[in-house]
Amino acid sequence: MKCYVTGNSPYARKVRVATLETGLYDEVEWQMLTREERAEIIPGINPLGKVPVAVLDSGEVLYDSPVICAYVDSLNDGPKLIPEAGPARWQVLTLEALGDGLGEAVIATSQEDQRPGEKRSQGVVDRQKGKVTSALTVLNAKAGHFRDLPSMGEIAVACALGYMEYREVVPGWSDTYANLGSWYTGILKRRSFIQSAPD
Repeated sequence: MKCYVTGNSPYARKVRVATLETGLYDEVEWQMLTREERAEIIPGINPLGKVPVAVLDSGEVLYDSPVICAYVDSLNDGPKLIPEAGPARWQVLTLEALGDGLGEAVIATSQEDQRPGEKRSQGVVDRQKGKVTSALTVLNAKAGHFRDLPSMGEIAVACALGYMEYREVVPGWSDTYANLGSWYTGILKRRSFIQSAPD
């Protein structure tokens, strides 16, 4: 499998963490792209023009991160990142969706904040920051039940938080959301998160 990623995408990081956690990292041919390379190469592979995108040995293309991570987990002979059945499966997938949604809101906030003054919309920033705050509140309440061996849900949440810190969207968030902040400090010590930290 060849996987196209960038150094700071939280969704590309999800895939990298998933392969590290399952011991499959070295079986992937990683294509680390600059922003310019992504704009040039990826639209010919993924019509949405986004990373991550994976090309299997068969030539089949997989996008985006939930699909690629599920595929990686299907190759995993160890503890599953996504439970195969039952209520636990839907809980993990729902947590993954919440983590991905937090990432989307953080990206939208950051992009809007970077617009020139006359083009920047405070309304957009406020709406997206409202989503971030709501997600952080829910995650803070759930953090006490997060698993020590992370599922795909916890991985998605941690990658979104990492990007939020990288872009400084919510300075001091770990003091306001102390349960979540404490859990996040712990998961960052895992080799998979150290090795995949944003550039």
